[in-house]
Amino acid sequence: MTMLYFFHGLESGPHGQKYHLLKGQYPELQSPDFQGMDLNARIQHADAVTRDQHGVTLVGSSFGGLLAARLYSMYPERFKSLVLLAPAVHTEEGDRVQALPSASHIRVLHGREDEIVPFDKVAQFCQRFGINLIAVDDQHRLASEASQRMILSCVADVYPAVR
Repeated sequence: MTMLYFFHGLESGPHGQKYHLLKGQYPELQSPDFQGMDLNARIQHADAVTRDQHGVTLVGSSFGGLLAARLYSMYPERFKSLVLLAPAVHTEEGDRVQALPSASHIRVLHGREDEIVPFDKVAQFCQRFGINLIAVDDQHRLASEASQRMILSCVADVYPAVR
């Protein structure tokens, strides 16, 4: 069975706006709670949640995007695809990502006016792996209607619904 996970950001929870947006389209969506955990604790928790699974799609928002990229880099055999939403890959932790899925199995969406994660740093990260960066006119939360539609489109691209 194909699995779909949402990894929330640093200051949000597992059932925020993006979770509800995705859950409406994908009832099988799971969203582990990483609140109050640093990156290493999040990696350990996400490792435990996804252990012994294959063909998993991860959607990660902000710090959850960094987590998804790091987890893929550590255990590529588990994951089919990634959707990274304004991923916090602008730090040394982002530099530790060694591998990402092929371009057909990853989407990276980022707001041009992001006030938290610098757009140019995410563009450089994407360039390092030869993947496209999908830019939207929005801020870090990607809360505009156009961004919400694009989030759903990105997930649909890499996670074809099995119904």
